[in-house]
Amino acid sequence: MPMNEQSDKFGTAEGAYRLALNTVIQALVDHASQTDPGIRRRALTGIENYVAGLNPQSELELDFTERARGFAASLVKPPGS
Repeated sequence: MPMNEQSDKFGTAEGAYRLALNTVIQALVDHASQTDPGIRRRALTGIENYVAGLNPQSELELDFTERARGFAASLVKPPGS
């Protein structure tokens, strides 16, 4: 997360940063999908390929895998979905 000289009086910096990052990524994916309809599928496939290499077995690894899948899906979902 970019650091700035403002203090985070209310502890909102991380949430605001995540909102901004997610919004920008979603807009870029939406724009890119207009000329590359397969971008969403490829992004999700990339996540699946990564987590498949982990071979999750522990509760921590399974939690990571499910969160990664969920976060990726939320970033690439079409607007209004």
